[in-house]
Amino acid sequence: MTVVGTLIEDVARVSGLGDKAGTLIGVLAGFMFAEPGGFMAFREKFCAIGLGDVFDSWIGGHPNMRYTNGNEMKHAVGFANMRVIAEQTGLPESVVGGVMATAVPLLVRAVTPAGVLPAFLPAELEYLVRASERAAAPVTQACDAARSRFPRRWRWLLPLSALALLTYCGLQGLDTLSPTSGPGNDEHSPAG
Repeated sequence: MTVVGTLIEDVARVSGLGDKAGTLIGVLAGFMFAEPGGFMAFREKFCAIGLGDVFDSWIGGHPNMRYTNGNEMKHAVGFANMRVIAEQTGLPESVVGGVMATAVPLLVRAVTPAGVLPAFLPAELEYLVRASERAAAPVTQACDAARSRFPRRWRWLLPLSALALLTYCGLQGLDTLSPTSGPGNDEHSPAG
């Protein structure tokens, strides 16, 4: 079995994701290498919150792999990025941190087999990243379309409300200026 095949199988087993494990790995690998600075920048996210030694234990060749939890993963990766990862994988946002806490260490170990931090996305993972991007595109497009439809649907409400308010104010003004209620128009006033 290939390194990627073993990785998918391991992530599916420990996370309980089954068929979605490949998509998760593709999304995570793409995320790890997409930022300026690539994999090193991803590592720095963990160092910035005091988890650099934990991250380094995931690097291939390290004998004692340590783990993190979903909350620590959220703080390292960032809440906005977690939301994006949830959208791209189709997983509920509430479980993404925990799933990543089990998958990221295995993925880091897989891309650093000799303890060397890669400068580029390993070729073996490129097809998973591309496949996850293609799978996420319709979901992202559907979310974007829903977001863009919502404001358009209610755009007519503001002008209509303004028109109704102006009409109401205009009618109120007409009642105060009507000839039957003005001074000097009383039936009992002397004709002049």
